[in-house]
Order: sequence, then structure tokens, then C-alpha cells
Amino acid sequence: MILDDRPHKLQFLVDTPGYEDDNGDYHQGESHYEGNIPCRHVPSGKAEEREFEDGVVRTYSAVIRLDADCKEFSIGERVKIFLLGGIEREYGSKGFHRYQTHAKLWVGK
Repeated sequence: MILDDRPHKLQFLVDTPGYEDDNGDYHQGESHYEGNIPCRHVPSGKAEEREFEDGVVRTYSAVIRLDADCKEFSIGERVKIFLLGGIEREYGSKGFHRYQTHAKLWVGK
């Protein structure tokens, strides 16, 4: 039996900006989650602190392990995790780093 190293799914929030049409009418933008990225969710157990690449120390509550070829996540980006058993969690990105064999996304409320 082979264990699934990334049993959960991750989605990220996409914001579509508002716009004015040819008549001058404003149409409000939309926000929705998209993606179906396999991941591994590792909770910290308690709030942890880490200094990230930009030199800022941030508190995070979980680390999400992703494939190395995943999308680049920016600080503050909203993500949603779908855990086994139908549990859904929403986080903000605190930091992201791409390694040779995987990537890590630090998240928190």
C-alpha cells in the first residue's frame, strides 16, 4: 500500500477587478476560489513565529507542503484547505518558500 503524501486540497482566492463598460456603468468585481492543488497540512499545535525572507517576523499556525512546481504564493494571499473528512479551513499566507523537491506555505488566521 502506498501512502498519499499530499492527501488534502488547496484553493486560492482570485479577485477580478471591477470595470466601467462603454456606457459608463460600473460593474463590481468578483472574488472566488479556484485550484485543486494537492497538499499536506501540518498544524503547529500553537502559534509559532518565524522570520521570513523579507525580514519580517510573523506568527503562523500551520505549514502547508506543496509540490515544487506549484504556483507562487504572495504574503497576505487567502487560501482554503479541504482536509480529509470534509473539514474546510481558510487562512492567510504568512510566507512562501520553494525548495528543490517541494514548497512550503506558512499560513495563519
